Amino acid sequence: MTRKPRVLILDERYREAAGQLATEYPELELLTRDEDGASEADVLLAQDASVSADLLDSLGQIAVILKMGRNYSNIDLAAAKKKGAQVAYLPRKGPNCVAELATTMILALSKDLLMSHQAVVSGAYKMRGLRPVETDEKVMAFMWMANERLHEVPGRTLGIIGFGEIGQEIGRRARVLGMNIHYHKRTQLPDDIESQYDATYHPELQSLLKESDYVCVTVPQTEHTVGLLGREELELIGKDGYLVNVARGAIVDEDALVTVLQQDLIAGAGLDVFVYEPLRPDHPLCQLDNVILTPHMGGGTGTSPAIELNRALAEVRRITCEGAEPVHPVAL
Repeated sequence: MTRKPRVLILDERYREAAGQLATEYPELELLTRDEDGASEADVLLAQDASVSADLLDSLGQIAVILKMGRNYSNIDLAAAKKKGAQVAYLPRKGPNCVAELATTMILALSKDLLMSHQAVVSGAYKMRGLRPVETDEKVMAFMWMANERLHEVPGRTLGIIGFGEIGQEIGRRARVLGMNIHYHKRTQLPDDIESQYDATYHPELQSLLKESDYVCVTVPQTEHTVGLLGREELELIGKDGYLVNVARGAIVDEDALVTVLQQDLIAGAGLDVFVYEPLRPDHPLCQLDNVILTPHMGGGTGTSPAIELNRALAEVRRITCEGAEPVHPVAL
């Protein structure tokens, strides 16, 4: 390529960030949809924007299509193949951060971690008639707490409500742990994406709730998702099931959740989000021993359009200017 590679950034949210980062990538020409030269782009960058056959037909010869995020179902792969474009994806920082917390909560709940910690720091062994003894290779106080909720996660079913960027990042981690992945969303994903997680699709939410040992909420808050999980839905999770919410508080009926937790109609919950934040210390959730509460920290150290775009442009530079292969190619 004798001129600078032209990178067409399709999502409007990255327009300002593109202007900020232009000087950091002098070897690339950054364009947005309405700029001169957009129709002659060499690289397409897309997060949520549709990369359709019509769009590709309206452009010249595209060399690379890079999806920002793991879920590339918004790209018409058949049209990309016909165009002769290389397709790749790049996981985003934001969904990774949320997925780390959700996975942490699943593991913490499986080890009854909150009660285990409290038992140690409060000296609960005294209530069991035990006393500290010096340990060695064979002498120890193994399982002295006898946690009734302790279990392992391999073979358990994780039901993910919403299976977009965050849901798929959680699914990827859960598969490594040996969990079975089920999901519910409005539209079933293509086979090639489902197969990466060996995922089972549930068109009906109730079916997902009944079959899951853990239910993780990852959908955005909209008029259609507020109150999505009420008491009837929560009870379907069952007395041995757990709820993890890393999306938005209002998606779950908070009063109903308190009731099913108090009555042991579900085993426990891990919550990073609430209807009112910060959560008041006198809230009933704070009085329960089968709940892990965190201060809306799922975003980790934070992200921004500039951070996400910078990572994507670094990958584009590797591919177009250095001749490197994409880190995450998509088979066409």
